[in-house]
Amino acid sequence: MLPDDPNWQMTVFLLLALAVMSFVMKLVALLLPAKCEIERRAMSWVLFSPDSVLRAQRATGAGPVVLRILMLFAAVLLTYWVYWQLVRGFQIRGILLSYLAVPFLLLIGESLVAIMNLFLLPCGYLLPALHRRPWAARSIADFWGNRWNLWASGWFRYVIFGRLRRRPMFALFLVFAASGFMHEWVVNFPLYCLTGRVLFGTMMIYFLLQAVGILVERHFLKGHPRLTMTFVWLVVFVPSPLVLNEGYLRALLLWPGMKP
Repeated sequence: MLPDDPNWQMTVFLLLALAVMSFVMKLVALLLPAKCEIERRAMSWVLFSPDSVLRAQRATGAGPVVLRILMLFAAVLLTYWVYWQLVRGFQIRGILLSYLAVPFLLLIGESLVAIMNLFLLPCGYLLPALHRRPWAARSIADFWGNRWNLWASGWFRYVIFGRLRRRPMFALFLVFAASGFMHEWVVNFPLYCLTGRVLFGTMMIYFLLQAVGILVERHFLKGHPRLTMTFVWLVVFVPSPLVLNEGYLRALLLWPGMKP
């Protein structure tokens, strides 16, 4: 039986939608023809794409994994407490909530990976990191391709980019359109089912904006590293409330109205 709080309900619905999407992503990757035998064997156990094998690490024991979990959970709790102190103390509402939630989103993702690694210890390997210092991105392409949600970027590289090398422009927009659709399914659709709130299209707009931003930096910002790094923040961070909307905030238990 689901709890009465719509925020907790949103969390459950988001996790269910995410599980369905993950299953579909894995199935699509398995059905695609592998380029070699090693790649085919790799797909039998990795998450979404063979490059996860290259980034996987050998486990050295339970100690480092448990310590990482404890540190991440402490950071999550501290971030959660600071978030609610600011929200309640300054009566923060609107898009400012989304900006405040960015660190929490990053920590939650890393915490989930750490917990999954604890269960994978008997296998002798650890899952690759979900993020890689996204705040150090030097371009929009660097942010999405090498730093943010590496599991998804590996899947897009394997499923789309690797098979559309001769049509890079089409592949670029297809990747971000697919990402927009996935987020619509995981966040906006459950939000509509639970609350009737219609936010469809916000995720798609955000991710298509990223594709346009990559084209701009490739054609107009080459040779201007400082300007490019500023452009990253303008394109990735400034419109982030389109993604970290009410649905996401409810799922993360960061939407005002619940008892923190």
